[in-house]
Amino acid sequence: MHIDIIETLPSLAKLEDNWNAVYDTDDEAQIFLSWKWLYGWLSCIPGPWFILAAKAGDAADLPYVAFFPLRLQTTIKNSDVFHEIRMTGSADYTGIVCRPEVENKVIPAFARYIRQMNWARFKLDNLRMSERRVRLLLACFPRASFHCTEVDMVSKVDGIDLSRCPYVTLSKDWNAYLETLSSNTRQKIRRLLKQIDAQGEYRISVSTPETFAQDLKTLLRFWEVRWRSRKGDRMDGLVRSNSAMLTRSFESGLVYLPTFWHGDRAVAALATLVDPRKRTFSFYMTGRDETFDGPPAGVILHAFSIRHAIELGYTEYDFLRGNEPYKYSFGCAERKIRGTVLATRNGRNLGGRIDRRSIPDVLRQATELHRKGKAADAEIGYRRILEVQPKHADALHRFGQLLTAKGDFAAAKRLFRTLTVVRPDAVKAWQCLGQVCESLGQYEEALRHHLEFMRLQPELTDGFVAVGRCMVKLGRMAEINAALLAAIEPASGLSVRRWRNGGDAPGQRADREHAMPL
Repeated sequence: MHIDIIETLPSLAKLEDNWNAVYDTDDEAQIFLSWKWLYGWLSCIPGPWFILAAKAGDAADLPYVAFFPLRLQTTIKNSDVFHEIRMTGSADYTGIVCRPEVENKVIPAFARYIRQMNWARFKLDNLRMSERRVRLLLACFPRASFHCTEVDMVSKVDGIDLSRCPYVTLSKDWNAYLETLSSNTRQKIRRLLKQIDAQGEYRISVSTPETFAQDLKTLLRFWEVRWRSRKGDRMDGLVRSNSAMLTRSFESGLVYLPTFWHGDRAVAALATLVDPRKRTFSFYMTGRDETFDGPPAGVILHAFSIRHAIELGYTEYDFLRGNEPYKYSFGCAERKIRGTVLATRNGRNLGGRIDRRSIPDVLRQATELHRKGKAADAEIGYRRILEVQPKHADALHRFGQLLTAKGDFAAAKRLFRTLTVVRPDAVKAWQCLGQVCESLGQYEEALRHHLEFMRLQPELTDGFVAVGRCMVKLGRMAEINAALLAAIEPASGLSVRRWRNGGDAPGQRADREHAMPL
């Protein structure tokens, strides 16, 4: 098997037909692995993602036969950079899309490829996959080399088991479905929907392109009130990401969103994900006005949605993760998903290096640590970047600044010298190189670098000041007047006059500005 990596939206867009062809053959595939869902989801989430794509050879015209969507998360802590590979697609179900006839070859090939990557943890969270496929995957991560831990998916807050996922196999007829329920539930649903169908004080509207934005806003407002105390600081980000994802999914025809009304008052809404390829409805999110004391809005919206799914000829209504008791009143069976974490024995990244695709994230984190004064962790971030990309300009510059602040001028000089080779037009690089040479007492060399800085930025007085400072140190007093005369230009006259009128002396100013801002 030949494995390619797909890591941009344009490259993923080209795979739509190929992906759908594989998806349609795979009985284990579900909406969170569909092309439409993933394309919309990946356009909304931050951080690097990548999809392993397998085919029978490396010929360009061969179609792919399997896809494995993954994400890369990076943390700088304990004086090192750690990568965690995670599943992607959604917080609900994850897995692999694969033609069944090749899974025995494809899944081990995926696993071997992942073993060649640089990571400390591989988190297979919310994995909806047959035991057969799980064994094929985990067999390539022997316990002699990796820790393997099963994740407890029971919520410590309310005891809900998130590994248990209720679902309803739908009948072809609404009345036939009702007959599968208990007598009490059947009568309750008929009575409640009768109130809705009568279009009296209670009614249900279904989102259209014209109403969706307001309906979604209503849903997310109710949902936020219900869950903010538990989600805490994550809530604002969750609202934004769900709003973007559900909007994009609705535009792709993947969302069914009914809203329950009491007169002109919206009291509840429910978002269901619709998969026309697998003929499934998947309940994604609901919210209700907690002050409403009328009929049970959740029961009404689920019953209404199930009836609609049956009318469309769909075959399954999936309540997704969690064994909340109310779900089982709708005649559910259940499936199990799992969470497994693989970790390297030494706790470090395989290969002792970072993944190249993590460089922007590592640089961002290292820079933030640097600004917060956490120099040791920032330093390891810069070092790890330069190990895999020795000519990374930003890492060279910022690491050089960090070493200068530490007083390690010799090491800083090596970085700034490399930076001037990588970016010969970067005036800051020449200025920093000149400054560390001064700190090392290497005034002749510092003078050359400051002259290059002057050449690149002749309108700035800093270069003239630095040149004059080096000349003083070298005892070249006769040349100082010439340098000062050269500095007296319209663009720099104010600075020179300020110095003459008692402002900062050149040396004092340079000392104060020696630690360059990030």
